[in-house]
Amino acid sequence: MRRHLLHPPTALACSILLLAGEAALAQGTVKVWTRSWADGRKTYDTIAAAFTAKTGIKVEYFNATTDFEQRVSRAAAGGELPDLIINDSGSTGQFVQMGLLDPLDRAQVPGGADLHERAWDAAKGFDGRYYGVPTSAQAHVLFIRKDWLAKVKLPVPRTWAELEAIARAFTTQDPDGNGRADTYGFALPGSAQRGYTAWFMSSYVWQAGGEFVHKVKPGQFKGAADQPAAQAAVAFMRRLHCELKVTQPGAMTAPTTETNKAFISGQVGMYFSGPYHISLFDREPGRERIEVVAAPAGPGGQAVLAGGELAYFPKAGKNKAGAMKFVEFLISREGQSLGMKATSGGLAVVRLPVNRKVDAAAVHKDPRWLTVAQEYAEHGRQQPAIPNWTRMQQLIAEGLNATLSRCGSDIGAELKKLNGRIDQELATQKALARP
Repeated sequence: MRRHLLHPPTALACSILLLAGEAALAQGTVKVWTRSWADGRKTYDTIAAAFTAKTGIKVEYFNATTDFEQRVSRAAAGGELPDLIINDSGSTGQFVQMGLLDPLDRAQVPGGADLHERAWDAAKGFDGRYYGVPTSAQAHVLFIRKDWLAKVKLPVPRTWAELEAIARAFTTQDPDGNGRADTYGFALPGSAQRGYTAWFMSSYVWQAGGEFVHKVKPGQFKGAADQPAAQAAVAFMRRLHCELKVTQPGAMTAPTTETNKAFISGQVGMYFSGPYHISLFDREPGRERIEVVAAPAGPGGQAVLAGGELAYFPKAGKNKAGAMKFVEFLISREGQSLGMKATSGGLAVVRLPVNRKVDAAAVHKDPRWLTVAQEYAEHGRQQPAIPNWTRMQQLIAEGLNATLSRCGSDIGAELKKLNGRIDQELATQKALARP
């Protein structure tokens, strides 16, 4: 009787089996959640079609906007997270605290060496480790009605004083020529919803030479919202809103969606926002009517909010190999270029490319994107990497919204109270600087 000897599998055999298993899984479907509008979803669909044609891997998308973070939280509680989440880089701390993510070795990301170092910086968490892969970058710019500028005979603003002068002219000199006092100079997305007030005001605080949260040393921070520079920024914005009344009606309850409508409809003539609105505003009020310029300098110089989006890999994702292949494609020259081209009525989902080998102005055939790229490279600033910036931003937004809305309140006293709450939150997050 012949005896059959069963030998344990060799290391090579185990590796082959493991790779085969990963390959088989990668050939399935990758579930991707994006925080995007329906128009952005159309562009993601274009990316997915090209990715599937190249790899055979299908992509199943889910997209939402205003309640996206709540949906992620519910999915995490129910064990139903996708393979990949694409969201604003400001979500990193919150996702880490929720236990959704493991640190990422950027050296193991195919194509990761081609990405801008500044983009990789946005992927760092409080502990200095990476928790996502950059997919898009952006910096705020000023949209302005150039036909209105011609009507009031004023040049593009370079300083806060010039910005104020144009805002007043747009409000009082009937720049649309309809004979009615129905125009306003400056769009203010002042709602505290999702932290909008803090998100918007951060650039102006930096332009004044201040900050909301000051880094004392690695891992230790202190509130700075009560300092003179921050007070100057809030006083400037409240002057526009309360004293000069050059902001649109309902500004202090307006999220960006409503503020967009004010600019599109011709109600307001200047809007400081992200470059994702370029294609939207090119449709209406129309490319021939708008100009995209660098943000005017404040008393502390030039500075703008710079951020972007990251691809996050949830621990609970089932198709990690497929998710990594999708990210590899998205950050490639082909994927970045597709994401920048808003075809079939879509909106760009890659604003500035994170890949050093892609030129935004060349892809768009639009020199305005050079302005955006220069703002990002030369004046862009990111929010501080505290453990949970999302929670801090909401707290700051609520305080600023109240201060800007109450036109007769003492700005110094209001910001002192807000700064106390900032320090309390830093203490809760175990990031408050020790005395």
